[in-house]
Amino acid sequence: MSVGRWAPGLLAAAVACSAPPGETFTPITFLTNYVFIGRHAPFFVGQERGFFRDVGLEVTVLPATGSAAVLSALEGGQADYGIAEAASVVQAIGRGASVQAFGVYVDASTSGLASLEPYPEPGSLAGATVAASLTDSARIILPIVLRRAGVDESSIEWVATDPSVYFSLLLAGDVNLITASIDSDVPALRRVAEPAGRTVHFASFADWGYDVYGYLLVAARDRIASEPDQVRAFAAATARAVEYAIANPEEAARIVSERSPALDYDTALAHWRASLEAIDTPDVRANGYGAATRVRLQRSIDLVSEAFELDAIPGPADLYADGFMSP
Repeated sequence: MSVGRWAPGLLAAAVACSAPPGETFTPITFLTNYVFIGRHAPFFVGQERGFFRDVGLEVTVLPATGSAAVLSALEGGQADYGIAEAASVVQAIGRGASVQAFGVYVDASTSGLASLEPYPEPGSLAGATVAASLTDSARIILPIVLRRAGVDESSIEWVATDPSVYFSLLLAGDVNLITASIDSDVPALRRVAEPAGRTVHFASFADWGYDVYGYLLVAARDRIASEPDQVRAFAAATARAVEYAIANPEEAARIVSERSPALDYDTALAHWRASLEAIDTPDVRANGYGAATRVRLQRSIDLVSEAFELDAIPGPADLYADGFMSP
C-alpha cells in the first residue's frame, strides 16, 4: 500500500516537523483503549522504527481500561493522546467533555456478535440468548441495529455475565451468542473452538448498518488548539506506522507481542490481520487513511444520539478537528 494512497501530504508534514540534529525530544504519553492487542501494533512500530522520533516526539504507550477512561485522562491532563471508540467520543462531547478527535485510526466498528451457528441478519436473532456484561457497549449498539432493521428488541434475551466467561458459556451451549470484537475476541475464540471441530461465526454490527467510525485519535481540545504542529506531527507518524505495519504484519506482530508478555506472537498476528478488515475499507480507499467525511461524522453522531440522552448533540466540527490527517 503506497504512501500516496494512505497518507498524501502526511509524510511531508512529518519531515517538516522533524527534530533537528541534537534537539531533545518532546515526551508524549499515548493511551490505548484496552490492554495491548494486535490492534495497537502500529504505535509500538512507531516507537521501534523511530517514526515518532523522526518528528521530534518520544512516545510512551500505556494501556487504559476503556474509551471512557482514555477520554477522562486526556481531559484531566494525565495523557496527551489516545484512541477511543467513536461512540464514546460522541457521548463524552455531548455531555460536555473538552476532547476532540483529529484522525480516524480504525475506519469501521470492530464490534459484533460471535456464535457457533450463523446469524446472517438481525431478524435471525429472534429468540436468541446473548452474553454481555452490564457495561458492554453492545447493550447500546445492538438495540440500535435491531430498531433500524425493524426487529423487536425484546425478541432477544441478554445474559448478564463477566467477559472472562463469555467463551465458556458459548462453548458449553449456555448462550447462543457473545459480544465480541473481530480483532481481539474472535481470533482467540477460534484458537479454542476450531481444534474441537467448532466453527466460529461473526456478525459485524457495521455490516448490519451500524455505520459509525471505529476508533478515533483523540486529544484534549485545548491541546489541538494550542499545539497544532505537534498534533499534525503525531498524526503523520501514526499514519506512517500504520502503513508500515500493514506492509510488514509479521514484524508488527513481533514488536507488539514483545511489549506485552501476555500476548503471544501468533495471537498478535491474528489480531492485527483481523484489524485490517476494519482499517482497509472502501471509504479509506476512496478518501485516504485517517480522513473523516462530514457525511460519516454526522451519521456517527446520529446513530449514537439515538442511544444516549445527551446534554447537547455535537456537530461534526465539535467531534472532529479537520486538517490534521486529511489528504
